[in-house]
Amino acid sequence: MRTKRMLLLTACICCLGFIQPSQAQTSSQPITLQAVEDSFLLKNYSLLAQRYQVDAAKALIRQAKMWNNPSFSSVLGFGSTDKLKPFNVGSGGETQYTIDQLIQLAGKRNKSIQLAAAAAKMSEANFDELVRTLRLQLRENFYNIYYQQQTEKVLKEQLENLQKIVDAYVTADKKGAVAHSDLIRLQALQVGIENDFADLKQQELESQKNLQQLLHTQDFYEARLQPADLVSYSLDKIQLQPLLDSAAQNRPDVRIADMEYQTAQLNYRLQKSLAVPDLHLGATYDKQGSYVNNFVGLTLGIDLPVWNRNQGNIRAAQLQIGSEKQQLLQQQSIAQTEVLNAYQRIIALEKRYKGFDLHQFQGEFDTLIDEVAKNFSKGNISLLQFIDYFNSYSDNAKNINKFLSNRVNAYEELNYATGQELFKN
Repeated sequence: MRTKRMLLLTACICCLGFIQPSQAQTSSQPITLQAVEDSFLLKNYSLLAQRYQVDAAKALIRQAKMWNNPSFSSVLGFGSTDKLKPFNVGSGGETQYTIDQLIQLAGKRNKSIQLAAAAAKMSEANFDELVRTLRLQLRENFYNIYYQQQTEKVLKEQLENLQKIVDAYVTADKKGAVAHSDLIRLQALQVGIENDFADLKQQELESQKNLQQLLHTQDFYEARLQPADLVSYSLDKIQLQPLLDSAAQNRPDVRIADMEYQTAQLNYRLQKSLAVPDLHLGATYDKQGSYVNNFVGLTLGIDLPVWNRNQGNIRAAQLQIGSEKQQLLQQQSIAQTEVLNAYQRIIALEKRYKGFDLHQFQGEFDTLIDEVAKNFSKGNISLLQFIDYFNSYSDNAKNINKFLSNRVNAYEELNYATGQELFKN
């Protein structure tokens, strides 16, 4: 009986193949991060819509430069109250023509142009902010998919190998060659790993969905990464203080707040200029309704600022400057805080990353599992010990890939926090 049991266990262990797991088959489309980003810039509807907004804002600058159209009016004779003669414009009738042009004073036109230019810059900053936000989502989901798929390969390989062991134990259990309790323990282990695999697959599908929405596609992707793709993720040549200073000035959301502050200042100057009345300049022609026939005259007109001197709008614009100033300071503080936290997170992760060689550790763990498998086949360790090592191997794969995913995403969060591309190959 013992001999049969040993032969059964040896055959099962030979099926495990811990050292070189086979590649998981997938129908997903292989893709690199660069290809994902190229597709994103061309296909994302939000970016395309925002580009139209930028062009529309620039078109309004041209509109602000336009002069007001002149106005034209005419008087056609209708005779007198004693004798009506509709449209009496002949030799004995009367016609009068007036043309009028509005001349804006106090620099109103130039201030309107400056406001339109500020709005265009704000639209560009909104575009940059949208790119910054969506690019972070794009890269995070790409890296999540990559590391989730790496873990799935390990779990899938384990499930395939474990299924062989369970099938062998089921056959042996029917013959009474192994304890039924051992089969139950192996089936419980199988259920646990299947649950882990199912949970991980759901996480990957969520990441796939997010990536599909960003790229507006229904394709599923197999993320491809080379070691060289991750070499640039390092703080070796980066200092914190310049990052804080740059974020407080150049980050898109800070630029938006700054443009709103500048717009408030421009609007205040415009509202003050609106208190100055504009000039109406024109000419008039009167056929024979004046003291001489064919009278020609110059017309001048101006509003009298007696009641309305735009006081309310001027005061409101002045208070708006104070509000936007505080909003700018708030946004600068938020930007610097996010940079500081992202930087410190990387430092904490790098201490763990540099504390030991993950690839060497994984290799040593593979060797350990191989030795465990051999000792189990020889009966030197129990089934419970083997299951414990088996679970540890799964946990190790999940933890390492999760850590690597967190590390690379931490660097991308620093990119996001600074509004820069700090880590380019």
